[in-house]
Amino acid sequence: MTIRNIQHFSMSVPDLEIARVFYEDFGLDTFYRDGTLVCRCFGRDQDQIILTQGPRKRLTYVSFGTDSESLAGIIQRLEQAGIELLEPPANVPPEGIWLRDFDGMLTNIRCAEEAPWDTTARVTFNTLENRTARSGRSELLDEKPTKPRRMGHVVLFSTDPDRKVEFYNEMFGMRLSDRVASFLNFLHSSTGSDHHIVAFGKSNTYGLHHVGFDVGTTDEVGAGARQMVNKGYIPGWGPGRHFVGSNTFAYIRDPWNSMHEYFADMDYIGAQMNWEPQDWLEVGTRSIWGESEPLDFAKNFETPELDR
Repeated sequence: MTIRNIQHFSMSVPDLEIARVFYEDFGLDTFYRDGTLVCRCFGRDQDQIILTQGPRKRLTYVSFGTDSESLAGIIQRLEQAGIELLEPPANVPPEGIWLRDFDGMLTNIRCAEEAPWDTTARVTFNTLENRTARSGRSELLDEKPTKPRRMGHVVLFSTDPDRKVEFYNEMFGMRLSDRVASFLNFLHSSTGSDHHIVAFGKSNTYGLHHVGFDVGTTDEVGAGARQMVNKGYIPGWGPGRHFVGSNTFAYIRDPWNSMHEYFADMDYIGAQMNWEPQDWLEVGTRSIWGESEPLDFAKNFETPELDR
């Protein structure tokens, strides 16, 4: 009985119009609904981000999907642990259950499958086995705007990442994939999922570190990052390829300094796979190629200035 997927996350921002421009530049479809700004991947009938107006950028909640049997088991475990179920916040889809964990972070779990996403090949690749996979030049040379296919994961801050792993394992049935000492803990669904659909880093409060969007190919990772830098946005880290999860990556800062990642080619951990978590601290750098992470990579920009 476990969380099976990630549905969406919500945060408040000081200016919804600035956010709308950023997310459209990033390659998402945006629209207003009941006073909120909703972001979706083109061709995917699933909210990915719900934004509300607020005095500063602040993570509001994260929503996960599961099946009805798992949800009943999660409710039972929460009740046994004395964790109160809450009413949903205003102007959001009210489905499922709502709770706050020991960090005070609001979490939603609902009966929901992952909505289908575009899986068609966007480009063709010549290989040694098939040197004529395409006729003419690569489709990549058209420089079409990068449009993510799906939101794959969120990386969050916690006052105690190790305790958060225990909480998500005991309450939600999620499993540890890998860790980088006390820097980050990565979790996957025991029913089979990407290497991580949620991860936790250390801070003095909860918050959003970054959100990862799958773009299908490494070329789109690099192209998307360059397109965003050309539009004036601040690069966060990359392009490169991670040790943890094996995916290629490039991070871009949003207008309030959280990071948004284009990624491709992430490890998949199947339900019956004998996966052994590793601690990657000894690797030093966090990538196989590409520059090392910047000094402020682990900084929580949601924390009020006096608390940093």
